[in-house]
Amino acid sequence: MKNVAQDKTWVSFLHANHPYTLLHWSIGGTESIQKDVWLLQDEMTFEAREFPSLDEALSWVNEHLKEITDIL
Repeated sequence: MKNVAQDKTWVSFLHANHPYTLLHWSIGGTESIQKDVWLLQDEMTFEAREFPSLDEALSWVNEHLKEITDIL
């Protein structure tokens, strides 16, 4: 999952048949706010968590979303 995220700057996956996307966000928002963070977005609720690094994001995923069935 880490290699895909680094290569494409995003990766989508299923956790217990629930879709998530992990993506790098360097510029976003209506005012083009510059950020250098990784976002983990729940694709059903659109809730997102922000992480300062890919490693921290993946650590959180490994701890809280243990049933990953597909990496898309």
